[in-house]
Amino acid sequence: MNPLNPISFSVILETLLCSNDLTEEQAGYLMNSWLENKIDPVQTGAVLAAFRAKGVSGDELSVMAKILQDASATPSIPSSFNFDLVDTCGTGGDGANTFNISTAVAFVSAALGVKIAKHGNRSASGKVGSADVLENLGLPLNVSAEKVIEALNNFGITFLFAPSWHPSLVNLAPLRKKLGVRTIFNLLGPLVNPMRPNSQVLGVAKADLLDPISIALNGMGLKRAVVVHGAGGLDEASLAGSNHFRFLDKGIIKSEIINPIDLGLTEISNEKLKGDNLKTNSQILMSVLKGEGNKYQKEVVALNTALVLWVSGVEDDLILGVKSSLNCLNTDKSWLLFKQLRDFLAN
Repeated sequence: MNPLNPISFSVILETLLCSNDLTEEQAGYLMNSWLENKIDPVQTGAVLAAFRAKGVSGDELSVMAKILQDASATPSIPSSFNFDLVDTCGTGGDGANTFNISTAVAFVSAALGVKIAKHGNRSASGKVGSADVLENLGLPLNVSAEKVIEALNNFGITFLFAPSWHPSLVNLAPLRKKLGVRTIFNLLGPLVNPMRPNSQVLGVAKADLLDPISIALNGMGLKRAVVVHGAGGLDEASLAGSNHFRFLDKGIIKSEIINPIDLGLTEISNEKLKGDNLKTNSQILMSVLKGEGNKYQKEVVALNTALVLWVSGVEDDLILGVKSSLNCLNTDKSWLLFKQLRDFLAN
């Protein structure tokens, strides 16, 4: 390709190396080239490193995410599904090794009436990913699209195992693993739920990702979203102190800082929320869903569930959302819902 072409690979790489953002056309060209396997591993490594050094913009993420989402194995959702969907996830990379908070939040939220399409994967940066812990508790990962959709209709929650829905990224997986560092694909993953949820709660491990991610979600047309950078560097809302938020509501993004004490919760170190390994994390998740979690486990799940209740429109007051969530977490309603989903997908 002519190197003077503004959307050629060489111009794209030079743009990134000069710390300039790509145009929409360049970002689209790059993602389509990856999906069509037109960029060799050396070039891919160079551009991923250049993105990491520059930092990604919200517009770049939005363009690339929409193309990647369009290339996914998008399920055919029946017209009878006239409800809004919510996803709960984080970008990972916080290194905190907490238990699987957003996975617990998904089931508690569904038990409170929110329709949840949970998009997740195996561990990338932490010790135990959402797919790891759910599989260890007996929930099958590789199920048909028909069952995934039927589960949502039957129980108000379903799980989409990311690799099954994004076959176009298979060619990049070995290179990303060999690079051994987080890349733009770690940010794109939480944005490309194939069921295209209307709303989302998304945690980021670095404060400088709050604006790009919220801009990207707005660019993708979400009605409501919360992007949170938790105290102590958590990619969830944290009990450790002041949490930094971006609240997206119908195209308007607002910044807020909220301390758990403001919502009637306890301020404690993230150390109190640690998991350890697959067995421990599975036990904690099961305990929390059964209503048997400890005070701090319940409170951090309630805090993050309140955000889901807000984005879904179930509860506009975060304090009331926390109270509703804690009430649910004192029962086994979420565990019974998990068992229903697990048994349905397994048969």
